Amino acid sequence: MSYKIKYINLQAQHLSIKKEIMNKIENIFSKSAFILRKEVSDFEKKITKILNVKYCVALNSGTDALLMSLSQLNIKKGDEIIVPSHTYVASVSAIKHVGANPVFIDIREDFNLNPEEIKKKITRKTKAIMVVHLNGRCCEMNTIMKIAKKFNLKVIEDAAQAFGSKINKKYAGTFGLTGAFSLHPMKNLNVPGDGGFLVTNNNKIYSNVLLLRDHGRVKKKNKEIRKSYGFNSRLDNLHAAIALIKIKYFKNWILKRRYIASMYNKNLKSEIKNIELPIFKNTNLNYFDTYNSYVLKVKNRDKLKKYLIKNKIEVFSHIDKGVHLEKNLVKNKVYLPVTEKIEKKIISLPIYPELKYREVLYVCKKIKEFYEK
Repeated sequence: MSYKIKYINLQAQHLSIKKEIMNKIENIFSKSAFILRKEVSDFEKKITKILNVKYCVALNSGTDALLMSLSQLNIKKGDEIIVPSHTYVASVSAIKHVGANPVFIDIREDFNLNPEEIKKKITRKTKAIMVVHLNGRCCEMNTIMKIAKKFNLKVIEDAAQAFGSKINKKYAGTFGLTGAFSLHPMKNLNVPGDGGFLVTNNNKIYSNVLLLRDHGRVKKKNKEIRKSYGFNSRLDNLHAAIALIKIKYFKNWILKRRYIASMYNKNLKSEIKNIELPIFKNTNLNYFDTYNSYVLKVKNRDKLKKYLIKNKIEVFSHIDKGVHLEKNLVKNKVYLPVTEKIEKKIISLPIYPELKYREVLYVCKKIKEFYEK
């Protein structure tokens, strides 16, 4: 189907910076500088400055950033990691791939894990907590870090959807032992393909992940030394270069996302009986949401979704089935009442910096039309 309003318009973003990107790509090709060259190290340095962390390792995906984070925890058979079920499957698959068992936890109305549920899930086998900052909103990290400290647990942050998001002026991905980020095209900082990065303040983890991403090798002069077994998980130079260009515009793009979200909030407020807006007030905490996704909870979600698509508005129901409900993946029955209630209601509306105000109004108009019938 040809949509009048796309969920995300990557072409529009590309056209706005096309000249810069094409010039940079031509430069890289002229030097044949494709793997672990200057653009990659420059990207890593830029990320450390933005997030105020010591180290960044550019990788080929956010999933690998999670996997390599967990690989540093000395996981033993039977170890458990607490994780929300309301997340993309990559969060949980990373846990399984290192040999640990995911212990699923319920969420709050803001789609992030409920810190009050963590203590109920801690056992002598618990090794870590994996928090997932969903939709561009931080988890309540101060409470989570206090619990982790009390029970001597490590915290791994899945910040794939939350680059630039903050709570009390501290960035998502910088609270725990590591933060894992994605550069997938659907993320608010993205590249034309797969990409990701890991951040940490731990020098040992940084050194180990540098080895892991490049087959366990280091170069000294003209010699290669194999120090460990590793993987091929490098962010390539072309993607690093494009990400560096996009970082220059990122702050302004986020301000536009926040403005678009405020316009949705303003124009949909009258439909409060059928719609729950992503407005989550907490007077004690200062959240800075980046709106990687703008997610509503609505009545008659599936019918609304069909109606909007019929009117050529591209929408999705991202994560409408928690990982704990995947029968092919999880054999033991788990009941998470808030997760299961919310996942029947969610719908993600178009949101990207290039979205025009008249397009926002059109989406709101069609939603109101649906509920007026």
